[in-house]
Amino acid sequence: MAALNRFMTGGFVPPRVHGVLDYPLAAVLIAGPLVLDFDYTAASVIAFAFAGVAVVLAVATAWPTGIVKIIPPLVHGYVDTVMLVAMIVLPFAVGFSYRTNALLFYVIVGGLGLIATVVTRFESPTPVGQPGIVAQPA
Repeated sequence: MAALNRFMTGGFVPPRVHGVLDYPLAAVLIAGPLVLDFDYTAASVIAFAFAGVAVVLAVATAWPTGIVKIIPPLVHGYVDTVMLVAMIVLPFAVGFSYRTNALLFYVIVGGLGLIATVVTRFESPTPVGQPGIVAQPA
């Protein structure tokens, strides 16, 4: 687990950039099924559920763009990873891979999000639960 944590904290994209991108991701997950007119209910419902998760992560992660700051950045990274891999796999697992709009949406958004997650440095600039206090190096 220590090696995985080191990997998750070793990216070159700072937390602030990833945090800013979380908000448009949630908007895309909400707007995508509506704009692209998914004709498969499960594809829309799953995207809306993922949008809810994205909103919670954006608002509640303990980094500069979070509002509530209760979710540790590493947890955010792990949830992002699972959710985005699921976005790529679910069209095939749930049975809407033959619906081109939904398939392309899920694979493109999932793939781009996964790339953004892999290159992000999931480190906490402030101790969880104590906004405004900067951790000092030992």
